[in-house]
Parts: sequence; C-alpha cells; structure tokens
Amino acid sequence: MADRRPKSEKPVGSGNPNRINRLLTATVRKDYESLSNMVMLTNLGLNSEENNELRAETRGKNVRMRVVRNRLTLNAFREMGLKDAEKLFAGQTAIVDAEDPVVAAKLAVEFCKKFEKKLKIVGAVVEGKILGPKEVEALSQSKSKPELLADVVMLSKSPGARIAAQLKGPGGKIAGAIKALVEKLEKAGAAEPAKA
Repeated sequence: MADRRPKSEKPVGSGNPNRINRLLTATVRKDYESLSNMVMLTNLGLNSEENNELRAETRGKNVRMRVVRNRLTLNAFREMGLKDAEKLFAGQTAIVDAEDPVVAAKLAVEFCKKFEKKLKIVGAVVEGKILGPKEVEALSQSKSKPELLADVVMLSKSPGARIAAQLKGPGGKIAGAIKALVEKLEKAGAAEPAKA
C-alpha cells in the first residue's frame, strides 16, 4: 500500500529506497559481523510447521537459525569482505550459526537427513573461509570443541596416572610387608608374656 501522505508529513528519507536498503544492509552486517561460523541451507519446500520444528530444535542447542533476505545479506557479506559468498545464496536461504562450527555443521546435516529433498546444504562460512557442501559434511563428522577438550584433558592426565600406578604398586608391596611384619612382631610380643 502506497504512502499517500503529503511529502511534508513523511519522515525524512522515507522516499529514498536506496537509503532504506543501506540501513537494512547495515543492520544485517551488524548481526553477522560478530559471527564466524555459519552454515547456509536452501529451503526446497519446508512448510511452516517443519520450519518451526527446526527452530525449536536449534533453541535447545544454543544454535540460531534464521531465514534471510538474500540480496541484503549478500550486500552485508560483501561489505565484510566475503565477496565469494555469492554462491551461498541460491533460492530461499536459511543460516544456521553457532559458536562451534562443528555443532552448526552437525545440526545442518541432521536437518537435511531428517527433511530429505526439502533442505539442502549450500555451503558455510567458517572463520572467514567459504566451504562447499562436501566440506561441511566432512566438518560435521569431526569432534566438537567440548569433545576435543575432554580428549586433551584425558591425554594430559594419563601419564600422571601411569606414574602413580607405578609408584603405588611397589610402595603397596613394601607397605604390606611392613604391616605383616609389625603384626607378626605384635603377636610374638603378646605371646611371650603369656609364657612367663
């Protein structure tokens, strides 16, 4: 519906679509500038109920999924220095973003398997590098950040545990021998006064 108000009553800049587009692009850029891990999906026929189901699943995993306006988002990506990102925006695009790139990739692959033929991975932006669909699938098969940290902790504890086990074995034998000797001497000492 067209704004039929006289020009004097319209807000300043409201008649300039380029200014509005620049403001919208700046807003999108502000949203995505701080993110470094994003997986792009294209919607090939999800209905609103399935879309809501996906959003509910992402909320529980501290991941965000948004359907974006391609042209404005692409302009924002160009301003951020991601000029090659143009191939990631084909059709209706949804962006899955998370702090951990593996979590975002795993979730995107899981969604595509769940809604086969309705969702398709187009690519990803991970730490400023653009990945293709096969690279996203390979990323989804690797370990997430918490899993890698658990492995590092386990590996760092393992040499100390081995040393403790090595020290505990002979030390336990010596302590057992001393305890047996003390008990033997106590029994012998208790038995001698009874004879006298």
